[in-house]
Amino acid sequence: MGKVIEQTLSDLKPEATYFTAEGGWRTAYLFLEVKDSSDMPYVAERFFFAFNATVELIPVMSVDELKKGLPRAMAALAG
Repeated sequence: MGKVIEQTLSDLKPEATYFTAEGGWRTAYLFLEVKDSSDMPYVAERFFFAFNATVELIPVMSVDELKKGLPRAMAALAG
C-alpha cells in the first residue's frame, strides 16, 4: 500500500494530502488541479485498481475563478 501511495503522490503532485477515517473507512483527501475532465480517469483509475476504492471527485474553484464565473452566471439569470 505504501509504495502505491508514494507513487500516486509523486504522479499527481497534489497541493495537499490528508489521511483519515470516515464512516469507518480508510479515507484520503487529495487536493489537486484537474484541468480537464478527461484527466479524471488518470486520477481515479489507479485507486480502483490498486485498492478497489470508492472515488469521489468534487470540483471546487478559487476566489479568482469564482470572480471570473459570477458575471456570466448573473447575466444568465438576468435573462
